[in-house]
Amino acid sequence: MKFSSYVHAFVLWALFCSPVSFAQSAFPSKPLKILVGYPAGGPVDVLARIYGMRLSKSIDQPVIIENKPGASGSMAADQMVKSPSDGYTLLLAPVTIAIISSLIPKLPYETSTDLQAVAWIASAPFVLVSHPKLGFKNIPELIAYAKNHPGEINFASASAGGIPHLAGEMFSAMAGVKMTHVPYKGAAPATTDLLSGQVNLMFDSVVSALPYIKSNRLIPLGVTGAKRLPLMPEVSPISEYLAGYEANGWYGFFIQKEAPKQIVQRLNQEINQLTKTAEVDQLIKSNGLDPVVTTPGEFAAYFASEIAKWRRTVRSSDIKAD
Repeated sequence: MKFSSYVHAFVLWALFCSPVSFAQSAFPSKPLKILVGYPAGGPVDVLARIYGMRLSKSIDQPVIIENKPGASGSMAADQMVKSPSDGYTLLLAPVTIAIISSLIPKLPYETSTDLQAVAWIASAPFVLVSHPKLGFKNIPELIAYAKNHPGEINFASASAGGIPHLAGEMFSAMAGVKMTHVPYKGAAPATTDLLSGQVNLMFDSVVSALPYIKSNRLIPLGVTGAKRLPLMPEVSPISEYLAGYEANGWYGFFIQKEAPKQIVQRLNQEINQLTKTAEVDQLIKSNGLDPVVTTPGEFAAYFASEIAKWRRTVRSSDIKAD
């Protein structure tokens, strides 16, 4: 055999045996794991099982859901970060993953660098509601009153440091008003006190607030997303009055930072294809969420912007986690 033939054969062999080629051809060759930092039955767990069952069929491998609750989801994130970089361990996390490093400075991992974005799957704006006795009908009326009565208006949230709390603090800062935060141990007692008039306002999920809005027990003042919602098209986004205001809940998949890009791309494609199906689309919407389809790069950019935004809010408001 001529020398050139040996070279040609060696190149083909090297390409075939290279890590990239092997990963592309072999993945997935064993079960995948989805880590969830919250108890079974919660919204993150529900989404994980919606995707896990269907992803298992599409990749022809078992997908195991492992619940590892604790420390606002950071225990599961830490386990994922410390997992092998072979692409077989995923983390499904809510927006809290972008906030936690601002509330708990000494995490065992670095949020902005140790998590590789895979797929953003769902988003959900909140609605700012008030008790009818206040008489507010919209955001300008609320801002005008709050400016003339500093500290008199209060707003409830299910916990200190959560998105509804941060949404209120960001609203106060951008509107130039002073509102008092009243934290509760859960959404149920906060809602009870809002309905009775013990507190004035609350940033609530659309699904939770809608029955009370329809029965006129709560007044919707604005939504925290960038656009009007099909469920309440008459309610304006807060951003129409405070340019750039946006405070959404969201959910997305992450993977170990050194996982191969071709595996990340494969997982992104598989997850996006599931999100686009009529079945998954309807399941997401039935949980009060909007389906989202992005590339890994688009999700990574959004994730970085969320970390920066909520870090500014936490620092400027001197917020402490429960």
